[in-house]
Parts: sequence; C-alpha cells; structure tokens
Amino acid sequence: MNPLNGEKSPISDFSPNDQVADDASAASLVNSADAVRQSESQYVDYFQWQSDAKRDIELHLPGADSIETFSLRMPKSFERETDLRDEYLPINDLISTVRAIALYLVESPEFKRVVYEDNENGIMRQLERARNRRNGDDFVHAVYEFNRLLDQERANGDVHPVFSKNQVPSDLAIHIVEQTYNRIVAPTVDMLRQYKAFSNNVYGEILPTLISEFIEHAKITADSTFIDLGCGIGNVVLQVAAQTGCYACGIEIMKVPAKLAKRQAQEFAKRMQLYNMGHSPVRIWHGDFCESTDVQRLLPQADVVLVNNYAFDSKLNQNLLQMFLDLKEGTRIISLKPFVTPDHKISARNIYSPESILTVRRYQYWSQCVSWTDSGGEYFVQTVDRSRMKKFLARHGMM
Repeated sequence: MNPLNGEKSPISDFSPNDQVADDASAASLVNSADAVRQSESQYVDYFQWQSDAKRDIELHLPGADSIETFSLRMPKSFERETDLRDEYLPINDLISTVRAIALYLVESPEFKRVVYEDNENGIMRQLERARNRRNGDDFVHAVYEFNRLLDQERANGDVHPVFSKNQVPSDLAIHIVEQTYNRIVAPTVDMLRQYKAFSNNVYGEILPTLISEFIEHAKITADSTFIDLGCGIGNVVLQVAAQTGCYACGIEIMKVPAKLAKRQAQEFAKRMQLYNMGHSPVRIWHGDFCESTDVQRLLPQADVVLVNNYAFDSKLNQNLLQMFLDLKEGTRIISLKPFVTPDHKISARNIYSPESILTVRRYQYWSQCVSWTDSGGEYFVQTVDRSRMKKFLARHGMM
C-alpha cells in the first residue's frame, strides 16, 4: 500500500528527537561551480583560450527558467591521469547532462539529431572534440548553441520527458543521483571514513548498477513503499525514488551520514525540478531503526525493505528478524547476508521462528558494485511467505 494514495504517510510528522538539525532545509541549488569552489585548491584551469578565459558557464535545463552554472575547471589529478573514480569532473558532467537531455527530455527528433545523433558536427561531438583539444572557445560556442536550441524547443512546447511516467531510464536516474552526490557528499567525503570497520555502524555504499538490480529483482514499482534500514548517505533511497517513482524512505543511525542524506534529499528534489521531472516524496531521518517508532509504524506497510547487513553482528541480525514479523505477506527483504538459509526446513521446533515465514533467492553481483571491495559477491531477496508455516500447522493439527 502506497501512503500517497489518500493516506497520511506514517513518517510525515517525525518527533524532534528523530530529526537531524539542519539549516539547509531552505538552501538554494548547489551548482557545479559551487561544488568546485568548495574544493578550490584541488582544481586547475583546463582550457586554452583565444578570447577572454572563462571559469564557469551557464547551461540551460528543461525545467522552466532552469539554469545551472558549470565549472570549466578540472581536478589536478586529471593532469596526471591517475585514478579518477572519486573525483568530480565538471566538464564531463556538463557533457553527460547534454546527452541526458537530448535522449530523454525533449520530444523532438530534430533536436535529438542535431544534439546527439550527428557524429560529425552534432553538439555532443563538438563538446567532446573541444574538451579533448582543450579548446575553450569552441566548447563555449557549443554550449551557447545548445542553450539556443533548447530554448527554441521550449517555445515549441516540446520540452518534456519522452518516457512514460514512473518508467525513468536507469542511466538518467543515476545521472541525477550522481550529480546530487558530487555536489553534497563529494566535497566532505573524508568525514565518512571516520568509523570503525566491520562494526554495526560501518559506512559503505551500494553502487548504482547494483541498485538497479535490486529494483528489478525485488520488483519495486511506482506503487511500492520502500524503506532502507541503515540508509547511509541516502543514495539507494534517491535512486529508487528517481527510477521507479515509488514512496522511498530511509533511516540512518550515524549523525554525519544522516545529515548528508537529508541534504542530498533536498538537493535531489531541486534537481528533479531542473529536469522537469516529478517524483514521489522522499523521507530520510536520523535514528536507530531498532528503536524508531516511525519504523514500527511503516514496516507493516512496506513492500520492499533493504538492509545492508554485510557487517552487522548476529545480535543485530536477530533483532531485525524479530522486526520482520510485522511485515505483511509478500514483502521483499533485500540483504547482503541471508536472514534465512535456502535449505531452511520448518519443524515443530522452529515453527514460530521468524525464519519460518521467509523464502529466499540468492543472486550474484560482480566487481565495482559496492564501495568496500572491488570483488564480486552475493545478495539475497527474502520474501514473506507464511503459507508453508500454515500448511505445516494444518498438517500436524496445530491450528
């Protein structure tokens, strides 16, 4: 059941103790140029110029009167061609944004052709060529031409998503979430590395490719209610919300990740407006999911629950199993370690244990799917299914 369908959300009115104090609730959009200025010493001028040099440029976006200022600088490490996985590359971000708009957010075949499909002289090709040659004048000219074309399509009434509602392409959803991360989390990422490894409070991210698999294998749709127990900085919550349009929420016990998650949710909402895309409400709050009354109210309505229990101890996993007794029939639980073994057999001894209401499927994931290792691994989708327990009770005259 989706709380948006005529019901008040069970977590729309949190108690003050569950909130993270945050003065950014009314903060304005964090532009690309703002993010670079937060790490100014790490960036250098990139382009060569015939005309006056520029450090920033405005890019027009699909939302009404929406403009973002992008930095035209690049990280120092880009000069050394070192590992750039954790670096924000604003020029590449601008090019990816132009691609996303051309593919998904303007319903005009001619615009798509001129911007994306013309591999010789299209806007995308001009931007890539100017970047590779470090020609700032040509890069700026291509951005100005893109802005002019997008404004023209807006005047024609063709600036709107080309996909069906709640069927957002995964690469577009990931692009928006990564933009949010790069503006809110990346400048302060070192703060997230100050936690004891392999403890219940360890910080680790599930990366976008694996999140898309979760969405597919747990069958998350626009009608789902999704909750992430231990959501960290909130990336999974945001990608699920963007990609499916469902009601998505998360709770995080550690103060720093929780505060960043809330700031990400605010930035995410603004970015969805920039792209002229709607989404269901996103809720993230600070608290202990074992103690939170909001979690207790939400669990019976949840369709999908995520628990990244990779580093949880047995006591916490047992506490979670007890909480799962409140889940409704058919709810899916995604976890990095199983709550029930695939060969679990119901007996008179364990008939009333939480494991007896769960079935489980095992899935493999490959390298670069989680932040804590480059190796592959496995995850599990458990489903609440009380039918086996009921059959056992009936067969043994215990009902």
